[in-house]
Amino acid sequence: MGEISLMFFRKDCMGCHACEVACKQEHGLGVGPRLVRVIERAPVFTPIYCHHCAGAPCKEACPVEAIFRNGKGIVWIDPEVCIGCKACMEACPFGAMQFDDETETAVKCDLCQDRLEKNLGPACASVCPTGCIVWGDSKTLSEEAVARAMAL
Repeated sequence: MGEISLMFFRKDCMGCHACEVACKQEHGLGVGPRLVRVIERAPVFTPIYCHHCAGAPCKEACPVEAIFRNGKGIVWIDPEVCIGCKACMEACPFGAMQFDDETETAVKCDLCQDRLEKNLGPACASVCPTGCIVWGDSKTLSEEAVARAMAL
């Protein structure tokens, strides 16, 4: 598998928030930061999540190079390097960057790296009842997105 991507097909989201709960449980997050969240404007539900951008604005905005992209295309934050300046939060065009008040560092989706190492998908995708959250090879997902768009 080449680079890994995560996609949400918004039209299929029913706003159940199971992805949010699974993510918080997987990452042991308390009140506050949400690495995925669903904005409700029924009947439209808009998932907010990290797109692991190729030219990640959060990475470019980080003054201490705490944000980097690994060989799988996953954008990471090194909490040991992050100074908590929140520049990345301002730079993210998707509003996906979060701040953990307990650690005073930025936090974001890591595609559940621990689960990926066990050949499991991200927690959010594993619980989605409508299958609107998909993950996998970036090229394959791009082709799936085009196919779904053409089917509309």
